[in-house]
Amino acid sequence: MLISFLVFLFGLFLVLGAYLLATRGSDAKRARLQKRLSDALLHSSNTEDVEVLLARNELMSEIPWLNRVLVRVQAALQLKRMLDQADLHITPSRLAMFSFMAGILAALAASVIRPSILLMLVCGLLAALLPFAHVWWKRKKRFDQFLEYLPDALDLMSRGLSAGHAFSEALHMVSEEMPEPIATEFRKTYEEQNLGLSLKLALENLIQRIPLLDLRMCVTAILIQRETGGNLAEILEKVAYTIRERFRIMGDLKTLTTSSRMSAWLLCGLPIFVSIAITVMNPEYMSVLWKDSRGHYLIATALFMQITGMLIVRKILRIKI
Repeated sequence: MLISFLVFLFGLFLVLGAYLLATRGSDAKRARLQKRLSDALLHSSNTEDVEVLLARNELMSEIPWLNRVLVRVQAALQLKRMLDQADLHITPSRLAMFSFMAGILAALAASVIRPSILLMLVCGLLAALLPFAHVWWKRKKRFDQFLEYLPDALDLMSRGLSAGHAFSEALHMVSEEMPEPIATEFRKTYEEQNLGLSLKLALENLIQRIPLLDLRMCVTAILIQRETGGNLAEILEKVAYTIRERFRIMGDLKTLTTSSRMSAWLLCGLPIFVSIAITVMNPEYMSVLWKDSRGHYLIATALFMQITGMLIVRKILRIKI
């Protein structure tokens, strides 16, 4: 067992070394490109103490031929967009490599503990999903922060417009005064329309980067105002008020359904707790479930039904406003 484990580690590090060797040329090319851009803008007054980032990061993989293949794959493009929304500077190929390595290591660890094909598959699958779960969590956290600061940003834009500033200057004020991540996204929108892109396309790009219902409502109101006219400052103020009211109603609903949500999660966790407790008190009684192959199929069925029930409960408790 020790020899097979060492052979696996050798193969793992060999693959990792080959991957790093294959991607070294792309990293060097990007470093040279960044240096050329920095040298070209060295004497610009707007680039002091600011990192120059003019090249769009659309890289799917550091390996050239794999990058050309992934660019044509829709799933890779969606994963790249998800990584950008989570503000994680990693390529989809590296994320897939980390997921594959985590799954292999978890399956190997499970085989060392207990040589069961089902256990290896379950542990490997769960470990392989962990990097994607981390990306999803980072993305959700960033969206929540953006949504938290959005009403304040709209109020700031409304006050700027009331003071006589142009809409582009109001965007610039948000990018300078508000905290992250809303400052970064509004700065991108300001720079896009400042460099020649129409305001409609710049706002649509903002919605693609941050696909939130509240932001879409805000952008729709701005575009309608630009076509039909009206007081944009007043419109933004009312949109900010609407978003705050949605937050208040969601908080009230969360408070009223606290007991129901706790009861639902207790019912979901009860079978797991009972099976572990019986195993501790009477191992022989539960040995068929853990050691026999028929018990493994029952465990897989129970896990599937348990996860399905938890997803149904979560769907019922998520009330859209």
